[in-house]
Amino acid sequence: MPNPKSRSKPLRVVHLSDLHLPLREEARPHELANKRALGWLNLKLNRGRAHRLEILEGLLAGVAGERADLHVVTGDLTNLALDREFADTARLLDRFGLTPENTALLPGNHDRYTITADLDATFERGFRAFFEEDLGRTRDYPRTRIAGPVAFAALDTAVWRGPLRAAGRIDAPQIDRLLAFLDGADAAGLWPVIAMHHPPYALEGDFARQYRVGLAGHELLARALDGRRGTILHGHLHAFVRREVGGFDAVGVTSASHDAGAGDAQAAYHVYAFDRAGMLDASAVRFWPGADGGRLERRPLPAATAAH
Repeated sequence: MPNPKSRSKPLRVVHLSDLHLPLREEARPHELANKRALGWLNLKLNRGRAHRLEILEGLLAGVAGERADLHVVTGDLTNLALDREFADTARLLDRFGLTPENTALLPGNHDRYTITADLDATFERGFRAFFEEDLGRTRDYPRTRIAGPVAFAALDTAVWRGPLRAAGRIDAPQIDRLLAFLDGADAAGLWPVIAMHHPPYALEGDFARQYRVGLAGHELLARALDGRRGTILHGHLHAFVRREVGGFDAVGVTSASHDAGAGDAQAAYHVYAFDRAGMLDASAVRFWPGADGGRLERRPLPAATAAH
């Protein structure tokens, strides 16, 4: 973990999201009850072809080489929230040096894929080393830490939804706890960095899209952050996107396992440097597969993107 006393030294942060770790073995019939049957079908017909283990491993090798002070993984580490998916993902993270000491994890909608996974906090139990054993979701989010010049908070926007929905939710009590942390003595004078899975704004398009994949309560968060400055890191959209929310710079990263073949949707992670005054530097590192084992491409992050 970064030394909390080293507040004058810039903090180097790597942000990745939406690992969607491919299943290492076929799902068993008794595991496909509820929403998982549709998710498994999507894996066979669509997602399983677009999200590849070799892409994820190539990207994680690049992450390991960054030697970041803090890794932030903003959800959807799994596909179906099966116990063995969490175990496989935990082993993969450990293999590439992402440990509880240098990594912050938070859940995405796929990590709360069933009502049981939601109510039983399967994500936190599956990554037990990263959480206290008695973690209670509504009591303990945001997960906070002081990391050098940064006051860091990981929110939980993931909640079980019915079939064909991937929407999230954030409520007033969690926002109140966030503000209490940011206004506390430990965070005084530090740069706020908030991590979450869902984008903290209304999605472009009709009401149906917002209902299906957007974040309920985003307007509450925007009002709470109005007049403040900081950075928000998120995933979920499988694309690079950058918007202003309140006084915060909200940056979304694409999926870490997506073999898009071209463009901003190709698997990538972001690298940031922060000091107490804000973001000093930001770049995207994409992984392109190839016969030679693939290559990493680093580019500066654009200042903004069109609405998404």
